[in-house]
Amino acid sequence: MIGLLRGTLVALGLVLLAGQALAHSAKADVIEDVNAKQLENLIDENDYVAVYWYKRSCKDCDKVLSELETIDDDTDRFGVHFVKVADKKLAKSYGIKIFPALSFFRNKEPIHYDGDLMDEANVLEFLTSLEAMELPDQIEEVNAKILDKIVEEQEFVAVLFYKNECRRCVKALQELENVDDDADQLGIAFVKINDPELADEYSLGALPALVYYRRRIPVVYDGDLMNEDKVLEWLVENKNTGDDDDVIDDVTLGLLNTLIDSLDHLAVIFYDRDESDDTQILQELENIDDELDSHGIHIVKIADEVAAREYGIENTPSLVYFENEIPSLYDGDLRNEEEVLAWLIEQLQTDEIEDVTDEMLDKLIREANHLAVLFYDEDDQESQLVVNELENIDDECDAKGVSFVKIDNDDEAKEYGIDNLPTLVYFEKGVPSVYSGNLLAEDEVLDWLVHQVEDDEIEDVTDEMLDRLIDRSENLAVLFYDKDSRRSKKVLAELENIDDECDSRGILFVKIDNYEEAKEYGIDTIPTLVYFESEIPYIYEGDLMKEEEVLEWLIHHMEHEEIADVTDEMLDKLIANEPFLAVLFYDKDDAEDHEVLAELESIDDDCEQAGVPFVKIDNDAEAKEYGIEELPTLVYFENRIPSIYEGDLSNEQEVLAWLLQQKNTDTIEEVTDEILDDLIANFEYVAVYFSGKCEEGQKCDKILDELENIDDDTDEHGMHFVTTEETSLAHEHGVKSFPALVLFRNGEPVIYKGDISDEDAVLRWLTDDDTLEIPNQIEEVNKRMLERILNTSENVAVYFYAENDKKSRKILTELENIDDECDDIGIDFVKISDDGIAEEYDIVSLPALVYFRNRFPQIYEGDLKDEEALLEWLIDNKDKGPASIIEEVDGKMLQSLVDGFEYLVVYFYDDNCPTCETVLAELETIDDETDEVGIQFVKTNDVDVAEDLGITHLPALVYFEGGVPSIYDGDIQAEEEVLEWLIKQRHEDTIENINRQMLYTLIDTQDYLAVYFFNEENDECPKVLRVLEKIDDEAAEYGIQMVKMNDRLMAKKYGFRNPPGLVYFRKAKHIKYDGDLYDDEDVLDWLTAPENMELNDAIEKVNRKMFERIKQTTDYLAVFFYAEEGCKQCQKVLAELENIDDEADANGIDFVKIDDPQLAKEVGVYALPAIVFYRAASEEPIIYAGGDMKNEENLLSWLLTEKDPTADFIEDMEGAALQRVIRDSDAIAVYFYTEDSSCESCKQVLEELENIDDDTDRIGVSFVKTQDTKVAERYGVMSLPALLYFEHQVPTVYEGDLLAEEDVLQWLTLQKTEDTIETINRNMLEVMLEDTQYLAVFFYKPNCRACDTVLAELENIDDECDLYGIHMVKIQDAQLAKRYGIKTLPALIYFRNGNPLIFDGEIKDGNFLLEWLSDDDNRELVDEIEHVNPAMLDQLVAQSTYLAALFYEDDCPDCEQVLQELENIDDEVDMFGIDFVKINDPEAAQRFNILHTPALVYFRKKTPLVYDGDLLDEEKVFKWLTSQDVFEIKDEIEEVNRKMLEKLLDENDFVAVYFYEDNAKSEEVLQELEKIDDETDDLDITFVKIRDTRYAKKYGIQKLPALVYFRRRFPSIYRGDLMVEEEVLDWLQKNRFKHPELNLFMYATGAITFAFIMYTLFLIFCFRNPAHQKAA
Repeated sequence: MIGLLRGTLVALGLVLLAGQALAHSAKADVIEDVNAKQLENLIDENDYVAVYWYKRSCKDCDKVLSELETIDDDTDRFGVHFVKVADKKLAKSYGIKIFPALSFFRNKEPIHYDGDLMDEANVLEFLTSLEAMELPDQIEEVNAKILDKIVEEQEFVAVLFYKNECRRCVKALQELENVDDDADQLGIAFVKINDPELADEYSLGALPALVYYRRRIPVVYDGDLMNEDKVLEWLVENKNTGDDDDVIDDVTLGLLNTLIDSLDHLAVIFYDRDESDDTQILQELENIDDELDSHGIHIVKIADEVAAREYGIENTPSLVYFENEIPSLYDGDLRNEEEVLAWLIEQLQTDEIEDVTDEMLDKLIREANHLAVLFYDEDDQESQLVVNELENIDDECDAKGVSFVKIDNDDEAKEYGIDNLPTLVYFEKGVPSVYSGNLLAEDEVLDWLVHQVEDDEIEDVTDEMLDRLIDRSENLAVLFYDKDSRRSKKVLAELENIDDECDSRGILFVKIDNYEEAKEYGIDTIPTLVYFESEIPYIYEGDLMKEEEVLEWLIHHMEHEEIADVTDEMLDKLIANEPFLAVLFYDKDDAEDHEVLAELESIDDDCEQAGVPFVKIDNDAEAKEYGIEELPTLVYFENRIPSIYEGDLSNEQEVLAWLLQQKNTDTIEEVTDEILDDLIANFEYVAVYFSGKCEEGQKCDKILDELENIDDDTDEHGMHFVTTEETSLAHEHGVKSFPALVLFRNGEPVIYKGDISDEDAVLRWLTDDDTLEIPNQIEEVNKRMLERILNTSENVAVYFYAENDKKSRKILTELENIDDECDDIGIDFVKISDDGIAEEYDIVSLPALVYFRNRFPQIYEGDLKDEEALLEWLIDNKDKGPASIIEEVDGKMLQSLVDGFEYLVVYFYDDNCPTCETVLAELETIDDETDEVGIQFVKTNDVDVAEDLGITHLPALVYFEGGVPSIYDGDIQAEEEVLEWLIKQRHEDTIENINRQMLYTLIDTQDYLAVYFFNEENDECPKVLRVLEKIDDEAAEYGIQMVKMNDRLMAKKYGFRNPPGLVYFRKAKHIKYDGDLYDDEDVLDWLTAPENMELNDAIEKVNRKMFERIKQTTDYLAVFFYAEEGCKQCQKVLAELENIDDEADANGIDFVKIDDPQLAKEVGVYALPAIVFYRAASEEPIIYAGGDMKNEENLLSWLLTEKDPTADFIEDMEGAALQRVIRDSDAIAVYFYTEDSSCESCKQVLEELENIDDDTDRIGVSFVKTQDTKVAERYGVMSLPALLYFEHQVPTVYEGDLLAEEDVLQWLTLQKTEDTIETINRNMLEVMLEDTQYLAVFFYKPNCRACDTVLAELENIDDECDLYGIHMVKIQDAQLAKRYGIKTLPALIYFRNGNPLIFDGEIKDGNFLLEWLSDDDNRELVDEIEHVNPAMLDQLVAQSTYLAALFYEDDCPDCEQVLQELENIDDEVDMFGIDFVKINDPEAAQRFNILHTPALVYFRKKTPLVYDGDLLDEEKVFKWLTSQDVFEIKDEIEEVNRKMLEKLLDENDFVAVYFYEDNAKSEEVLQELEKIDDETDDLDITFVKIRDTRYAKKYGIQKLPALVYFRRRFPSIYRGDLMVEEEVLDWLQKNRFKHPELNLFMYATGAITFAFIMYTLFLIFCFRNPAHQKAA
């Protein structure tokens, strides 16, 4: 029976839970309720608004509403705003008389729905159909979503793309309105769309543009949009083509990308218009167009080399089939259309996982939300088995939205830490998860993939994946955990709840089970959460079991810049990886350190913008490693070299200036002995200036200034230059007198004996080979030093090795034996082990030896341990000298040489070519001459490289200058002519000759390319060429590469049937020159004209020359100075600036970007990124200094202000608008004045204040003016002019000289930035008492020392009062003070909702005052629910264990009644320790998702619960607030007070109570007991805690902490060790279930008692004495 009852209760509980879940989900999709004003605004601001008219207490209305709310999300997706209105009067104004009803407003025009409102599908169709949007004689406006739907549903759709503020668009629209009706009659839907992003996707270029969709395939109209007859004719033509003919549509690259994104099945033919074979094949394939349509496969064609290369197409024609964006290449015969058709249908019908390249994979990972990737080996049998199995689930994956691909590429697999193949990796928005199960069990794999898609799990990653994510992600949360740990599992379960919220905010969340990786970051405790922001780590130190707090912490770090606290391991990583880094060494337990930290936090943003990450570390041992004895200390690291800040750390502006100086100027860093010791150990060349004790102005200081001049030069030689005043290390190395200069070469010191003050002599000594060379040892060099040696030495042998490799070390020992012999024969021998250096020189494996002769590399292929053979090889190569042999190179080496040499000539030959050897013999006779003119000559038989350059006939000769190729087209066997041509190319301004393939490469790689098409048979062409060669150099200065090309077909393709002609490519887009080719100046002007160099909405990149040109031709120019490398902040700022480029352009401001640090310094910019504004009328540029450059709105506002400073005036406001702006602004200054003659100075003051309007904007203070006398009187302004400053509605009067605008600005800045208490008058106080819930008023008098002392204390707590929502003001009004019974000043009165309370304690103690003000007893009012503001509510939510908040509104008829009822239970609720407050604030309600008022929200430890019962039934409300279900918190022992505990003991049979006090021991025990809270719940034991010593004594508890178990109110005290939670749990379990011995004992006791009672009764009644008869 008990079991049945229990089962019934469980089932009932599940039903209730399901009901709650359904209720919760139902609440998610609600149609918003609006009033008349809100509806009016919605209709004004939105194109499409659906309005559901209903009335209250209408059952039909509620039923319809529940149906319509199921389509609310769908209408949102189509850009239709759905709202409901219960306003009969407003409904009647729109002709609505019967309720419920539905109206649809399209561009403010309403139509009414007359169908069945219960049929939500028909309603949705009505709201999103083209018919509903049709307006008479107008082309309908649509958005992107609706356009997609129309194109999906309609066969023929014409779309006009247009933009705002475009005269041409308006004219075109007027013309096309005339053909709208004709198009309708022809069955062609005609719509318009204002969506620049979508237009960019289609590569439509300039707007307006007309796109015609024929069965979803778009075609762009290239005629005149002003001629409506031609447009209609074109539409009809294309419609008929679509109806009858089998024509494969031609598309652009932009359209192709859109089709790939939107169509499930697409076949694409890549072809070349100029190839007859391609045209013939296309005609064949057009025969199968209809069959493909019938199978749902769309087919298009594209003739675009850029598109072909993007998808890896090398030969045309080619056919690629895209299924759900995944490409497959057809490798059969395209001439056989039947085979092609069969292959395409097979692709459609079969389950096959597509094979992709690594480039395709990268693109898919970037773009796909859900992607499964199988890394496999095609030649491996197991891989093939796995592929066969997994292809069975490909379709199911597609159905779940998971794209499935495979890749056979070991290197790509290793990048993700995958060593064993096959392996399956699932990517969700770029975040990988590795499958660890059996790949041959396809059902398990499918279940796992579906689980990954549907469940919110934090993805597991490998250490390599983590490294990639940290490197590529801006916001990344990483949980380091142990999958076998019980604690980790619990934490993980909690954090899974916030994974979705993190995703929605752009925070990637992953987990890693790798203790070694954790140790790399100095993490010893598992689990631990680390948040990485742009690679900077932040460790979470709170309770990971409280997921809401974790989420709050993550969001806080994402939205606010703070100095990250790092471990020593993290610091080491950052120093190694970040080129610039600021580190504060501090003690977190030191109050002064925290003050310094608070100051430095204010410059963290500036440092990040300047590219200097800022971190802090609390680690004495790490500080001592850098010789830091005193904390706090700031150290700046540049390329691992530290420099210590010697100034005042509390002056943050000085610190910022020093950091920027360190980054932007080359200074000799000051170091400690410990730092110096580390530098000498880790760097090859370190120059140290030992100054000894040195004061400013002394000789040693002047020498340092001189040496600063050569710091740059030493840097270029790969040498680190530092200075130190410490002398211990100097003495160790034999330095006896100071100042001294010592060079450490691989740890070995060399002391400079010359004059240290002669910096030129010092530089010569430092860079001299004799100084740098270490006898009998191969010198270790760094990257810069190696570059210098290769530039200065003809013969260099370089040993590339890995520092910690034993094999490398052994070989090095052998090589040391031949170092001297190499010196003797003139070969410099060096070694290098820098990270990444081998890859730069194309060295595949280490160790390796490369011999450079005149920078030309040759890799030694022999045994490196055989030093004799190696020496012989080096001697042979040196003896060959520069003479007569053209060096042989392979393809990879050739690419390296093209990149490394400015002038290079390459002879391409083939081993099977009969003439190649003869030609080579001729060319080797001129090898010496080419060397003499600085041209490196090489040969290669790599045919693939030749083909890549478009060379089809060998032998061939190609000359490269700066990487740009030029083909020799003369007689290659005439070596003298070849030499003459090469010398001419080298010394004269010649335009390089290229072929077709080279053109494609240059179009891809060059931003600006000018191509001169010529014809050798045309006599004009050489003349034009000579003219163009005059401007070749000047064009190059603008970054324009000029080439020439003799190719009639390519000339024809770009619009020149009869060359000569000039075509200009700007990032692959071309325009033709139509002017006079003989006018070199006109050609150059055309090439460099800003309008021709400008491409799209991106900010144009320019060089110095282009910048100067644009500056001369532009009235208003904004320049973004940035660095492409070494500046992480630059790209972030640039991305934001791209958003305002169009707006700036529309306002006549040109926007460009430039990567030129030297130019930046010339205009006064020393920290990147920066924005500078140029105005033609002004000589000096203006540098943006307005703070966050990522705030594009502020930037745009600044640009517009700088463009027209005269437009900047103080706005005039009055009445309700002024009151509203005062209410809504955080900080605003209001100038009260009048224009009549009564105020002589008002106008003059206004003119002065206009001068500081911009400055107040920058500090975040709005400025308005008013002549509204009523508002003036409201705030006690009696005389004009007057200035009031309002901060969060609290006013302060300016009492200084209003004509001194600088003083006014300084005062406003002080009010905004400092914690000052506002000064008010009597009128202001009266206003504030009406508007402010909590107001502390300080009454004082002038010339009062006690008042000043108290005021200083109050200033210290002003910020804390703000946090509690308590406004603090001061007033000098003795009469008003007397009204409140104040006899002596200073005094403080606390007004709570207008009720005064005088402070009668020690007023000079600020902390005591704060405690008094924030104390609940002083805040609460008797018999009244307290009214709180949002700030106070936030504080109460954060601090109160139990808080009930009633949200209400002024215009709510039910609210007042509910409030009266709830006042009845306020006192009772207080007895249970529950704070009860009320709040009237729509924004606060919105934050807690309160949609309707009144609403009651109960906060348990910050967790809100909304009461969904009847608020007018106070008894039910009271029961709910004090019920166990409400106060319980998952995974936590709940805090109770006496009253609540008594209630729990009454209502529950089994209760465990933890009595504790506020100390460390109690906290430790509590942490242990928290671990068994869930288990006690399972035992049906309510577990609570109480901090009440006196109440504990009631149960005989003398020593705390203690645990008491109540069984039906009968207490048992636990006598064991509370720290052993398993024993505690075992004890509770035993007490929970009755023991048999206890039962027998109880029965026995009862039986004995019963027997005793019966026996007593027996004696009383059975042995009673008989009554004695009376004697006669």
